[in-house]
Amino acid sequence: MFSNGLTKDRVAAYLERFASARVAVLGDVMLDRYFWGRVDRISPEAPVPVVRVTGRSSRLGGAANVAANLHSLGTNVTLVSLIGDDAAGAELERLVMEHGIGYGTLVVEGGRHTTEKVRIIAQSQQVVRADFETPARLAPESRARIVDELEGGTDRYDALVVSDYGKGVVEEEYLQRIIGAWRSKGKPVLIDPHIGHFRWYRGATIITPNTKEASSFYGVALDGQEMFTSVGFRMRDELDLHALLITRGEEGMSLYLEDRRQIDIPTVATEVYDVTGAGDTVISVLGAAFASGVPLIDAVVIANQAAGEVIKDLGTSAITAERLVKAFDSK
Repeated sequence: MFSNGLTKDRVAAYLERFASARVAVLGDVMLDRYFWGRVDRISPEAPVPVVRVTGRSSRLGGAANVAANLHSLGTNVTLVSLIGDDAAGAELERLVMEHGIGYGTLVVEGGRHTTEKVRIIAQSQQVVRADFETPARLAPESRARIVDELEGGTDRYDALVVSDYGKGVVEEEYLQRIIGAWRSKGKPVLIDPHIGHFRWYRGATIITPNTKEASSFYGVALDGQEMFTSVGFRMRDELDLHALLITRGEEGMSLYLEDRRQIDIPTVATEVYDVTGAGDTVISVLGAAFASGVPLIDAVVIANQAAGEVIKDLGTSAITAERLVKAFDSK
């Protein structure tokens, strides 16, 4: 069993540092809508359940959920992204403001549909999801505003988190410019990747693919420990990363380092209701930790614990510092 001697007191001390950290979040923001209800019958029109809706809610999703997690952890966070000039965009902007998240560069682009995911939940089970989005390239003026904020932001921020959901906000050409600018200043860039975009992240500090995403890089199945090891180090080397973290669901996480060390961290999850947003939580905790100088391995252990907490919740949720410290009670 892996153990690095991380105690509740040390975790609490690390989390106190988060309040002085400044993190920029770049990526695809989403509005997550939920309709909650019960199923009592099958539709006479088709063999599908009829959900009697009893409630509804909206939450921040995608990169906005990453920013919400960072803010919930006490970190000073600024969101850099794009929304459409529509009702969903206005609601998302309102939620960002209500959460107290900074958004100096939340570009509004006409003719674009704000990414929106609508989930219908009955008896704690997701019945169906409907997505609305415009996964198109950015308008030149939108791209310029994002680049200006981040290429020149190395003095304003301690770390950059990129949450790439493949909806069009993150682009290879400008991302490589930004990674180069941050790397030249010794500032960390952390990326939650999207399938097909891995080569865009060359030179980043750390990326955090899940098993499916890591498998896609070379088109091979990761069906054993030897294969994980081979692909993990090969990907870390080829992308010139400081570290690679593969999140493996019920098998925990595997960390691949520059000195050829591999560290396998078992899952702490005992209850799993919904894995939605677990990746957002991992990259958020890592971002806050890197920005405040927490050692890498300790940062990964804390992120692993945080992921184990949020998957107990139904729907996207943000981890709090208090809840995270409490999760280390037995350690």
